[in-house]
Amino acid sequence: MELHEALRELVASHGTSILADATGFRGVLDDVLEEDQASTGDINLLVDAVRFDALTPLTQMIDGGADPARAVEEAGMRLARNRGGDDQAASSWASAVLGYAVGRVPEAVVMRYRSHRPASTALPPPGAAAAGPPLQSPPQTAWPSPPTMLPGHGSAPQPGQPGQPGQLPYGQPGYGPPSYGQPGSVPPVGSVPQPGSYGAQPHGFAPAPPKKKSPLVWVAAAVVGLVVVAAGVTGLVFVSGDEDPGPGPGPSPGPETPTVDVDPAAIDSRYDSLASKITTGATDCKVGTAGSGEKEVIECTVPAGSLRLVTYADAESLTAARTARVDHRAGTLSSDKGATALYQFDPERGGTSDPAIVYWDSQHKLQSATITGDAGSKLDSLKTIYTSTSPRVVEPVNPQHPVLREFININMSVSSCTRQLTYFAGETEESSCQANVDGVVVNVGRYSTQRAMRADRKYYRSQYQKAPTKGSGGTWKFGEGPAEGAYYAYLDSTGETATLYWDWNKADCHCYGVAWSFDGDLQKLEDWWPSE
Repeated sequence: MELHEALRELVASHGTSILADATGFRGVLDDVLEEDQASTGDINLLVDAVRFDALTPLTQMIDGGADPARAVEEAGMRLARNRGGDDQAASSWASAVLGYAVGRVPEAVVMRYRSHRPASTALPPPGAAAAGPPLQSPPQTAWPSPPTMLPGHGSAPQPGQPGQPGQLPYGQPGYGPPSYGQPGSVPPVGSVPQPGSYGAQPHGFAPAPPKKKSPLVWVAAAVVGLVVVAAGVTGLVFVSGDEDPGPGPGPSPGPETPTVDVDPAAIDSRYDSLASKITTGATDCKVGTAGSGEKEVIECTVPAGSLRLVTYADAESLTAARTARVDHRAGTLSSDKGATALYQFDPERGGTSDPAIVYWDSQHKLQSATITGDAGSKLDSLKTIYTSTSPRVVEPVNPQHPVLREFININMSVSSCTRQLTYFAGETEESSCQANVDGVVVNVGRYSTQRAMRADRKYYRSQYQKAPTKGSGGTWKFGEGPAEGAYYAYLDSTGETATLYWDWNKADCHCYGVAWSFDGDLQKLEDWWPSE
């Protein structure tokens, strides 16, 4: 029996309450599972999924109308970040298994991740997670100077109660997986008309056999054909006579298509604004088909993928291409400085099967380069090709947005922060920062909208309310000024990880910060924030 099936039987026998406590859940798995059913890595993943409450946001997304496969990807990204950047596919598998166990995720989604995820035995540190339901307003708290804390305002609704033992959500009969249409699924054979099914005769009638043509008809047709051919030959001889026809007028010459030089040296010269030697490692360069707004397209083969070079007809076309390319899905790193832009996408971090991408452009020469990976190619392989060209556009190293930099400087230094791939959809950038206190790990980031940032705030507020050990919670402010943003500090149920979350309401910021002490030292975190 597969592991996910065994877990589903456990939930059917004992109820969803076994998924409420990570320690108890581990004990159940150790007692019930056979040695060949689950590795240590499998158990660690599932226990972490329970520990970081991956199931609640997963079911909330599905209840909100999200496709189960997409909801699993999102829950997996958040769980991976909770585990300190562990493999996202493995975390998605764990989220899918829990969702399948309670009847909310179809088995096909579980098997999608089970088939290719690597084993994971480590228990890395956590990070941010999916948005969860708010519970109640934070209590009145005392704040260290110079910033002060204000209690949270209002009261949020309580989350739904877990299902009773032996029951599944939505009153589904038994524990079979619900029927979901999965992306890329093949319709059942019965749903596609089979050969010969069109033009069927009514019941009780056989199709009439085709009538045979009379032999006399065929003979007559043959005679007529011979007469026509003979007449045609006679007419041709009569018209042409014995004279030799001279050469007829040829087609009038049209405008010549300009030749595009695809010699590597010529390409390097034309695209010098992008790299000193753009064709490094490239072979089989040829002229590609230009689309709307594209003046020239060169396509080459590179190790692990392809290279596409474009010269645009005008600045508007380049801007449109840049806007379409530089998106904010999970797993991206981007920088738009106006004169140049750079974009990278890592499908492993993003949790998709889309190809890895490295893109950069130049406004001055109206040109762009895109390296697209083959199926299964790693982003690191593409970055090696990108670096080998000696690019004129470099990767961003530090936080870029000016208001995010202002946010960081409240209690850290921007120079201590290093850009990294984003974990969540909607983030414009994310960085890892070095705190000035040993044992404190910090991530900061910025969302494209205030709404997306508030979703993170809602999650941390719910975690704060559930935590057995709480620090300060509510809002923070400068001196006696108005509330500037949210603040929640708490220790998890294991006593191993202390978390401190804060954000900023300033216009156009949409910024957040999360600090952890993996020694469980909550007081250290609160003493550190804010630093002098």
